[in-house]
Amino acid sequence: MTRAVERAEYIAGFQAPIHRGIWERILTMGAPRMWTTLWLACCLFVGLLFLLGRSPKLIVVAGLVWGVGQAGLVLLTLFDGSWDAIVVAHLSWHGTRWGYQSFYDAG
Repeated sequence: MTRAVERAEYIAGFQAPIHRGIWERILTMGAPRMWTTLWLACCLFVGLLFLLGRSPKLIVVAGLVWGVGQAGLVLLTLFDGSWDAIVVAHLSWHGTRWGYQSFYDAG
């Protein structure tokens, strides 16, 4: 029986590769892509403000803050892979109030 399974041939047209992005989260530097991009853009903007404000030494501080924030995003992702969906659900308006519903009306 195992030889038949090993030698099974695929029918042309019925086999297609499944991309990893369909069942896995797309991560950038270990955190969800959207949050990593937003965090990096904010820190780069603050670094540009420091540069234009004639205090280029503070760009190092912006880089350190980015590193700490990125580490926090990575730790959140390791703790719960869908933490951002939970945050969005808590901050969403559901009918009569904000956040998750503790109960739902049956009718």
